[in-house]
Amino acid sequence: MAEQLQRPTDKAEIYWFSEQPYGHVTNQDLEKYDSGRLGFPNTHFDPEKAHVLYNQYHEQYALADEVGFDGIMSNEHHASYWCMKPSVNLDAAVISKLTKNVKIAILGNVIAVNDPIRMAEEIAMLDCYSGGRIISGFVRGTAVETLQAGIAPPENRSRFEEAHDLIIKCWTTPGPFRYEGQHYKYRVVNPWVLPVQKPHPDIWFPGTGSPESVVWAAKHRHPYMNLGALVDTTEWLRQVYIDTAKEEGYKAGPEHFGYLLRCLVADTDEKAIEIGREFMWTIEHRQRGPMEHNDPPGYQSRAAVEVKAQRPTGNVAGAGGLGVGLSYEQLQGVNNIIVGSPETVTRKLTEVIERLSPGYVHIYGNEGHMAHKDVMRSVELLGKEVIPALHEVKLRPYE
Repeated sequence: MAEQLQRPTDKAEIYWFSEQPYGHVTNQDLEKYDSGRLGFPNTHFDPEKAHVLYNQYHEQYALADEVGFDGIMSNEHHASYWCMKPSVNLDAAVISKLTKNVKIAILGNVIAVNDPIRMAEEIAMLDCYSGGRIISGFVRGTAVETLQAGIAPPENRSRFEEAHDLIIKCWTTPGPFRYEGQHYKYRVVNPWVLPVQKPHPDIWFPGTGSPESVVWAAKHRHPYMNLGALVDTTEWLRQVYIDTAKEEGYKAGPEHFGYLLRCLVADTDEKAIEIGREFMWTIEHRQRGPMEHNDPPGYQSRAAVEVKAQRPTGNVAGAGGLGVGLSYEQLQGVNNIIVGSPETVTRKLTEVIERLSPGYVHIYGNEGHMAHKDVMRSVELLGKEVIPALHEVKLRPYE
């Protein structure tokens, strides 16, 4: 049987990522409502327009595989106009049939609000579909996911941790067996479908800036993926992982760390800068809403909030995932958004890789109402001109 996919050690793997936004939503649409998620009506959704968008996003996946990306990463959100993927496993199934070579990173399943047995079975199916190309990311989900599922926010972490352990048990312990836990109870557990990779697919854990998440990932030896925090913050979080790994008795390396940033390539710097402005699409509206939607009591531990407040924010105001509060120009200045010609993008991505030495770089490659042809051109230029150069950049071991 197939072993786990090999982790990178000397060069960064480059992944394509699309949030699959419903780009027809405008700021004018959102301004009428106090929330960009639970309060924004789904009457703004047109299935016919979504049909066109879904197929365009699938064409981008196929091209990323063709031109040499190492992997494709997908995610899941609910009640979100900016992410038309309420099921990451459905998206991964499409990717598995559209592609032949790329790793498929599921980042991830919101296991705190789903049936863990079903999650174990579905991910095993995907690993069989793809011939062992699945990376299984597990996420707690945002507070909105928890609220929409009707689960008390203080239960999220304990449900997540129990589901994590049970899914691994499903993959590694022969059934049938009985399971009696705090949140989940099954008289018989006997998943028929098992993953190709042994002992199980690699597991990733993401975050946008909470050190608590980094510590949890390091304690379980799962690679941690930072999703769009400023580079200063990300560098600090990487050190938290390195220090925790030492305490756990192992040495962390690039294979344990990844970074996501927004990036678009065009034939000239000027054209890329013009197209890339769409990365600012409704960025302020995404998390707008009542406090009880985005950070309800009990969702974050008190210790996590205290430590997060001490994290570095760089030389500009604002911090956290996607640099909310910063201008387009400021985000370019700190390499949180990278746009330009192949030469410019190669230089700037090289700067990020040399600073963070991440085993995985996730290219958040489209946003809002970007034209499909412009995104396809960006994927082509990334694959043919940028990625080969990035593969020449040697990763340095962690101290």
